[in-house]
Amino acid sequence: MSALTTEHYTLQSSRASTIVEANGRSQLFLSAVSGATVALALVAQLDTMGETFLVFAFTILPALLALGVTSYIRLADLAVHDAYYARAIGRIRSFYLTIEPEARHYWLISAGDDAHAVMRQAGQRHKRWHHLSHAATAIAAVLAILAGVLAGLALQTLTDPGIGWTVPSGLLAAIAVLAILLVDQKRRWGHSADQEPCLFLPDGSPATPPHHPDQNRSWTEAEQDFQKSFNPAADRLFV
Repeated sequence: MSALTTEHYTLQSSRASTIVEANGRSQLFLSAVSGATVALALVAQLDTMGETFLVFAFTILPALLALGVTSYIRLADLAVHDAYYARAIGRIRSFYLTIEPEARHYWLISAGDDAHAVMRQAGQRHKRWHHLSHAATAIAAVLAILAGVLAGLALQTLTDPGIGWTVPSGLLAAIAVLAILLVDQKRRWGHSADQEPCLFLPDGSPATPPHHPDQNRSWTEAEQDFQKSFNPAADRLFV
């Protein structure tokens, strides 16, 4: 019991560290983008979009893209690590529920180590596209915009096709980059889920056989269709 309690505190500290690092990396990247945008605007006013502006832009924008890619990669890793720690806490909570079965009704947050249990620990409902609300996705969106601006500016500088071609080209580049990053996030979450099977159900009992983390174990097999009549709040509270 002492060892599991210590491990629980350690895992909770690890989760806190992932949040702190994610906030720091996001702030670093967004601050760099903000400063670079102001600098580009000042140079554009002084040089009236001339060669000096182009040289400055083609120097700053690739640097921002490099910083954004490295920030996104780390943020995506941190999100997966945080979910991994939450699953580990769910397993320890499963042991807590076996100590005194009569005290189960005091536990508002259920146990379990599947994806739904991880989201319940945060007071949320697990959805197919849950990673859209993550910090990595926000950075990916800004990164896509930067890639689109750079692509449009490069096309306009090299071929001068006019605004009618430059804007759609930049938009397509931004959409392509964002789609690639979203697919990468999906792959990361799928790979993480495949690495470790779920060993416990929400009531703390062992899952036999072990289940895939994406499978909803909040309800028994007979109740899978019945639970659809409840609202999202009921899914979090009704165990």
